[in-house]
Amino acid sequence: MKAVFTVLMFAACGGGDGDDVPADTQSGNDAAGSAIMVVTPCTGETVTVTADPSDSATTYMPAATTISVGQIVKFTMPNAHNVAPNTAADDDGLAVGFGQTKCLKFTAAGTFKFKCTPHSFVGTIIVN
Repeated sequence: MKAVFTVLMFAACGGGDGDDVPADTQSGNDAAGSAIMVVTPCTGETVTVTADPSDSATTYMPAATTISVGQIVKFTMPNAHNVAPNTAADDDGLAVGFGQTKCLKFTAAGTFKFKCTPHSFVGTIIVN
């Protein structure tokens, strides 16, 4: 009986080592099947999106960016601004905190909309 229990435990664990899922992909959860991966340090071809550091200016620079699948976008946020999903439907994992710099690699085509939560200005990354 003990041997049967041991065999069933190993069978339930699957026996795989996870090779069927890319180790460097962190998938978002939008309907388009987006994938966004945090990259440290920023390497390769990089597009930079920053927010105007003054509290009175409410814009991302640039407001819209078009890139290719696999390209990296470096987000540099001053203390007064952040990056958050534009709506609950856009919750694809695209997030950069106040005063943070984060590099994100876009591994699937799609349109990624985001906003600054305290000021409500918006930005878009279009991945072809």
